[in-house]
Amino acid sequence: MIIGIGVDLISIEKIAESVNSEAFKRKVFTPDEIESCESVANAAERYAGKFAAKEAFMKAIGKGIRQEVWFTQIEVLNHESGAPYLRVNGEAEKTSLALGVEEMHISISHAEGMAVAMVLLS
Repeated sequence: MIIGIGVDLISIEKIAESVNSEAFKRKVFTPDEIESCESVANAAERYAGKFAAKEAFMKAIGKGIRQEVWFTQIEVLNHESGAPYLRVNGEAEKTSLALGVEEMHISISHAEGMAVAMVLLS
């Protein structure tokens, strides 16, 4: 059964400007995410994909910052194959458990200066 679906689209250029700020990076991304993004040639593209995925997850659970779900409670990591996966903690995890989420599916793509992510919770 589908519990929630979320999608988000973001300008890579907008995120590229934002990640110039260390404060922004620490507020939005975990140390593991920052390391992952900084390890590739086009870091802004990877940051944008992860940002879009976090927004998509918030939409899928129906909560955001106003409901105490913070960006760093949602981690977008990658398997060795490169496929993304989600790891949540804090209020994000609590909400997921309350909704009965057993599986989190995620897809991220980049094209023409944009990053898009979709999250499906079941």
